Amino acid sequence: MKKLSFIVFALCLIFASCNNNDDDPKEKESQKLETMHDEIITLSLVNSQTCTNPEEWAFTQFDRNGCGEDAGYILYSKKINTAEFLDKIKKYQEAKTAFETKWKLLYDCAIRSAPTGVDCVNGKPTLTYNHVIF
Repeated sequence: MKKLSFIVFALCLIFASCNNNDDDPKEKESQKLETMHDEIITLSLVNSQTCTNPEEWAFTQFDRNGCGEDAGYILYSKKINTAEFLDKIKKYQEAKTAFETKWKLLYDCAIRSAPTGVDCVNGKPTLTYNHVIF
């Protein structure tokens, strides 16, 4: 009887460990978005190219919140393949919107000011803003 109990216990343990599914689909999708985001940052050259002339840099809308408002901008070097870069941003935005819709995420609908230009500060490209106070 003890041998049978041990065998049943061992089989239960084996089946329980084989049935363990650590793959969280939300986490996998989130990691994919993060990878896409990191690739876009790398392609922009914003962290790897020294800024000496603001005319060599541009910016584009990078992120939208769930309310359709601009949520962020990204600087990029004009020396890169701009069409390919902007296409990657579009694909990222589409994937992020699908992720947020699928997982019913809440949104920050705050309106942010759009940048007005680029400046070089300590060798780094920096967005500039014209803030109007009423």
